[in-house]
Amino acid sequence: METPAATFRFEDLFDPAEYLHFLADTLRAEDTDAQVDFAVRALGLMPGAPVVDLGCGHGRHSIALARRGHPVVGVDLVEGFVTMAREAAAREGLVAEFVHGDLRSFTVAPPAFDGAVCLFDAFGWFDDDDQLRILRNVFAMLRPGARLLLDLRTREFVTRLAPVSVTDAPGGDLMVDRHRFDLESGRLIDTRTTVRDGRTRTVTFSVRVYAYTEIRLMLRAVGFEVERVYGGFDGAPLSALRPRTLVVARRP
Repeated sequence: METPAATFRFEDLFDPAEYLHFLADTLRAEDTDAQVDFAVRALGLMPGAPVVDLGCGHGRHSIALARRGHPVVGVDLVEGFVTMAREAAAREGLVAEFVHGDLRSFTVAPPAFDGAVCLFDAFGWFDDDDQLRILRNVFAMLRPGARLLLDLRTREFVTRLAPVSVTDAPGGDLMVDRHRFDLESGRLIDTRTTVRDGRTRTVTFSVRVYAYTEIRLMLRAVGFEVERVYGGFDGAPLSALRPRTLVVARRP
């Protein structure tokens, strides 16, 4: 059965200005600094250790890592986000490089990084074969002993989401998500309508949501050792009642 994953175009969903307009409050509530502090601990990063940020968006985690003295390479498929990240890093004079690229083909040889992060729903946009290819690319970029922190939606939490959610934005603008979980494909299918300045736009997309046992098998299949799993950036245990699953995997 074909799902919207086959026809979804990133540029249809991720207009950077519109994305930040509607999600500004959500991103502020994320507490980026606390998340990066957790990532540094979970990855066991030494001072100055280089990190790759996979699906870096507009660079909020990359910038926070660079402020802590970690040289960062951020990669994202949305060119507008990459431009914003480059400009933010340049304003602060940070050691951070941002690449407009596709994680399915992006790799670095020889292994160059002491840690990798893939955060805030950056994993799951493609089909399973492509997601496995991304994990292989990450494995190849990491030095022996280096770790990946993978931030996923918790499948058991997602299956109980309300079918409609509404996000208010300044000026009376609205973002309405109508979603359903498709058991056959394991994907959350979302039809998103935005109303901004009197203009209405609708796009349908989907994200693969993995059970922890599924992603653990995938990580092991490419050679990772799965060390730990958490139910949030506060270090809580994995739980069906919490929206996040954070997996720490190590390249032997």
